Amino acid sequence: MLTTLLGRLPLVLLAQAEGGSSDGALPSSGENPFGLLKGSLRENLDILARPDALTGLLGRIEIVWAVIFIVVGGLCILHGYRWHKVMIVLLAALAGVWTGMLVGDRVGSEEIAAICLAVLFAMLAWPLMRYAVALFGGIAGAFAGANVWTAIGQDPAQHWMGALVGLIIVGMMAFMTFRMVVVVLTTIGGATLLGLGAGASLLQVEGWRQGILDSLNTHPLIFPILVGSAAFLGAVYQFGGGVKGLNERANTADPQKAAKAKAA
Repeated sequence: MLTTLLGRLPLVLLAQAEGGSSDGALPSSGENPFGLLKGSLRENLDILARPDALTGLLGRIEIVWAVIFIVVGGLCILHGYRWHKVMIVLLAALAGVWTGMLVGDRVGSEEIAAICLAVLFAMLAWPLMRYAVALFGGIAGAFAGANVWTAIGQDPAQHWMGALVGLIIVGMMAFMTFRMVVVVLTTIGGATLLGLGAGASLLQVEGWRQGILDSLNTHPLIFPILVGSAAFLGAVYQFGGGVKGLNERANTADPQKAAKAKAA
């Protein structure tokens, strides 16, 4: 399910970038969410802690993409490490699409450049998985660091300092604790997608829209806390080995159950 869904995203995004549709899939899906996220994060990497920029982004995400964000984000939070190879290759392909869109004018065709670079980046990421995880993990760390910097009351104009700290810490960790960085990457990315998708979906309900916007503007820490909590819960779930692993760890707290487990 995840492989099929994620595998179609680059084609859908590329089709939207060209102003068309992807074989009838996702009709009336609105603006290209890849372009929305790229533009928003380029201007405000600490967007989760900036209510004005955040509400503007949420209001432009159509319900189709909001649902996709919720599904993909939830799967990343719960099963990110299990499917990390697919996710890293997909991220590399998306990076290729983005790069192709930037340099497409120079080669004469954005479509050709995006497809070629997407395939190239994906093929490079596969055998160079550790380096790809270090790169994307560092980006996730920079994103988290920038948002933490602004959320704790530091000057938002200097959020790049928090981003730099997060980039260095998580990027370096990839060469020492590979699994931890994969979990950090998947939970941060998944929690962010889940939060954006849920927020955009709730804003579709006219009766809730103004109340949600007022809450986000009045209490700017609500959204970062919710996203951070989802990421933390996902990390505990993944490190604990899922429901079965967490249950086994809980049983070890009971000496009798622990003794039975050893005897078995």
